[in-house]
Amino acid sequence: MKAILRKVDIGHNYSFSVREDIYPYLYNRWHYHPEIELTLIRKGTGIRLVGDSVEQFEDDDLVLIGSNLPHYWRSDAQYFEEGAGLQVEAIAIHFKDDCWGKELLDMPEFFSVKKILQEARRGIEISGTTKQQLIPLMEEMLQAKGARRVILLLDMLQTISHSKDTKVLSSAGFSKTYDHSNTDRINEIYNYTFNNFQKEISIREIAAAVNISHNSFCRYFKTRTTKTYWQFLLEVRIGYACKLLIDDKMSVARICYDCGFNNLSNFNRHFKNMVGMTPLKYSKTYLADKAV
Repeated sequence: MKAILRKVDIGHNYSFSVREDIYPYLYNRWHYHPEIELTLIRKGTGIRLVGDSVEQFEDDDLVLIGSNLPHYWRSDAQYFEEGAGLQVEAIAIHFKDDCWGKELLDMPEFFSVKKILQEARRGIEISGTTKQQLIPLMEEMLQAKGARRVILLLDMLQTISHSKDTKVLSSAGFSKTYDHSNTDRINEIYNYTFNNFQKEISIREIAAAVNISHNSFCRYFKTRTTKTYWQFLLEVRIGYACKLLIDDKMSVARICYDCGFNNLSNFNRHFKNMVGMTPLKYSKTYLADKAV
């Protein structure tokens, strides 16, 4: 199934939309839209895909996603359990880069805002003090009316454009090669992976599950995501391992097997290659920083 083109309801009285979402879980499929999106996950945990970026998200996750960049949030497995009683809360702002007029961003005063919106074509994660500045502005926008809405949005974009608390998410290669017109099964592949990454997955197994020939699967996945399937699966597993290490409720050995690795040495090697430190050091570093 191809990335879905989503229609964003702006409303009759506004030039852009802002909404509060409260759901038992997030499962909004691999989708894109012409509107730029600023989304705050006020409460919730899971996996976030932006282009070819694969990362865990948690409370107060904040990202700016450019026009037509495919993205996907999926809650952790416990949110889907019957009677879980969990909720995901989010605030999403959708706007086009000309919603305030076609000439405003060409003014020299708005050079930095125009530049950050161009960078957002690859997705931007916002953290640190910048995120703490933006959260109350997003909360205020839920109730704001009239010109105050536009002022708040421009204020937030100005703040992001001058921040050092930002990280580009997707590779430049993805945005240049991704073809929205391709009818493909990427969504099914993602869903199968998220449901099964904790156990051993073979190419033959997943190819059969999404109705692609075994010989074609690897080439198919790479041409549509710019990475191999094994790289994607590794990123999902390591991301989940980071979450478990931060939770600090399981031993490293237990986390290794719970994430789908079949031996501890492989887990340590892959984790260090991707994260830059061993799982044990990662856990100790995070807990030490949290204690400060």
